[in-house]
Amino acid sequence: MTTKKTAPGSLIVQTLETAWRDVQTRNSDVPDVIFITGKGADGDSVTWVHFHANQWITERGQIHELFISGEALNRDPVETMTTLLHEAAHGLGHERGIRNTSRRGKYHNRRFVQLAGELGLAWPEGQAPDTTRGFSSVVMKSEAVTEYASTIEALRDGRAAWRELGIEPAVELKPKSKNTKPRASCGCPGRFIWTARRTLDEAPVICGECEAEFQLAP
Repeated sequence: MTTKKTAPGSLIVQTLETAWRDVQTRNSDVPDVIFITGKGADGDSVTWVHFHANQWITERGQIHELFISGEALNRDPVETMTTLLHEAAHGLGHERGIRNTSRRGKYHNRRFVQLAGELGLAWPEGQAPDTTRGFSSVVMKSEAVTEYASTIEALRDGRAAWRELGIEPAVELKPKSKNTKPRASCGCPGRFIWTARRTLDEAPVICGECEAEFQLAP
C-alpha cells in the first residue's frame, strides 16, 4: 500500500505549529495562534510576518493570527526560528497588556526587547536602534540556538515550499491605438494631427502656430 504524501502547504503549517508548541512549552504565557501563509511581496514592499491579535473565532473563543509569508520561508531555519520567537514576544506583550510597539506596530521599543529576552532573543550589543523599526532586529542567543536545535532542524525539513523575491511582475502593455486615420504634419517639429484624407481634400487645415497647411505624411 502506498503512503499518501502530505501536501506542501499542510506540511509547512504543521511544521510551524509544532515549532510554536515548543515555544509554548518553555513559556506558558505565549498564546495560541492560527498560522496563515501566503504572498508577502506587494510592489516594492514585503510583509515578512505579522502577529494579528484576535482575528479568528472558535468554540473556545478568539484566537490570534500569525501570518508568515512565503518569502520569509526562503531563509535559513535559524532566521525562521528567530521570526517565530519575535512574534511570540508580541504575543506575550498582548497577553500581558504591555505596549511594545508604536507607529502602527512598526517601531519596536525597549519593552519589546525585554519580552524577547524571555524567549531567547537579544538586542545586539552596541547596535543603535533603527529610526523606523526601532529594536526590531533582535537575534537568537547562542544558548537559545542550542536549546531549539531539534526544532530548527525540523523547520529545515518542513520547508516544503517557499517564494523568492526578485520575480518581476508581468508588464501591463498599453493597448494599441485603434485609430486608423492617417497622420498629417505642419511646419512645427513634432506636431501632428490624425484626420481623414477627405477632410484635407475638401479644404486646407491650417496650423495656428506656423500658419502652414497640414499635409499627409509620406
